[in-house]
Amino acid sequence: MKIGAFAKRFDVSVDTVRYYIELGLLLPDKKASAQYEFTPSCVDDMVLINEMKQYHFTLQEIHQMLMFKRITDFTVVKDARCHYLRLLNEKKRQLKRDKEQLENALRQIENKLRALQDEPEAGAQTGVPYSFLPLLYCPSCQIPLQIRNAHLQGKYMISGQLYCRCSYRAEIRDGILLTADKENARSAYTYGNDLERFELLSSAFIRLTEKGSLWMAGRLMNESPAKHRLIVEANADVYTMLPKYISSLPPETMYVFCGTSRAMLSRLKQRLTQSHADLQALYLESGDWRLPLAPATVDLIVDSFSFNDFSLDNQLFPLFPMLPYLKPDAHVIGNHLFYQPPAASLSQIRHLFPQAHEQTYYPDYLDENFSRIGMELSERELLGTMSDPGSYLRYHVPNEKLHLLAYLAKHRDTGTSL
Repeated sequence: MKIGAFAKRFDVSVDTVRYYIELGLLLPDKKASAQYEFTPSCVDDMVLINEMKQYHFTLQEIHQMLMFKRITDFTVVKDARCHYLRLLNEKKRQLKRDKEQLENALRQIENKLRALQDEPEAGAQTGVPYSFLPLLYCPSCQIPLQIRNAHLQGKYMISGQLYCRCSYRAEIRDGILLTADKENARSAYTYGNDLERFELLSSAFIRLTEKGSLWMAGRLMNESPAKHRLIVEANADVYTMLPKYISSLPPETMYVFCGTSRAMLSRLKQRLTQSHADLQALYLESGDWRLPLAPATVDLIVDSFSFNDFSLDNQLFPLFPMLPYLKPDAHVIGNHLFYQPPAASLSQIRHLFPQAHEQTYYPDYLDENFSRIGMELSERELLGTMSDPGSYLRYHVPNEKLHLLAYLAKHRDTGTSL
């Protein structure tokens, strides 16, 4: 019997038959033509293989049984039956143990499901910490914003209206500050939840992103602790690096998380409130990076691909509208994606995002634009490349190399470093 007919008889693929031959489970005759000829003995062996597989024997265990069969040829029927009975009894005991372990695991899963379902989704309501109220300024006039209809609870402002004589308006709702441009706020990349984004990203992209986060975290941990330090991380509705490392930073640190999706900011706020009850954080919905903050208050900006994202829909360098908020010795630490020209992905970006910055995703994007505002990259490290970041980056042309650069930027006239 030829291999095709043999495979068809037992309803398996030819590759499976070849695999069994490779493992020594089947021993067909091999003709001079290099074709296999399956004997009645092979048929008997295959019947035994299928039977033992039904009893959850491993291929290694089946191989041992076949070896015993071949050595003895089952000439003594009683011995063969006793050996098989012993194996079946051992397998029965093993399956009972496996069943008990599975049932125990199922009970634990059920208990965990009940606990998670009964767990309250949020603790006490939080809002804008009082420590941030003196820092809320009109981005146009650069004077303190007036507050009315404030709802205060504990040490937070839960809701209220912010306004300036120049007609600038903002609102605090459910503890999130919504700027006047919230109607036009958007990101080139938004998603419903972490799972949705995870399913669209490749493992290679996730590994490289984590490498970038660790690079930034290392720079943050190495700096000398500074009280009342204010850190801003934009693009919080797409990706945030800071939440994983907050517990390692000084407790006096103040955070501003900016994003264009109120729903995602609300989820981030809820998550951080549960894990860091006394965190001084402002969650701010904004689309143009003109933030209602006092001048010269920001010590550090964390760019977790936020410059990449902003540049897809803006011809303005994202740090330019942030300049009034930076202290003289402020720094930017970040991860940035780029392609080497003449990558087709660069053309694809221009096609999908006609309003994009002309240098976006080019290698010199950061150097040239930081230089225009009096800053420079004091540290840089190419962390790696990937050719398949996943469908989340819809502009990526398959098999092209996407580079990840980690960097630290500072003003040229300061020697201070992280």
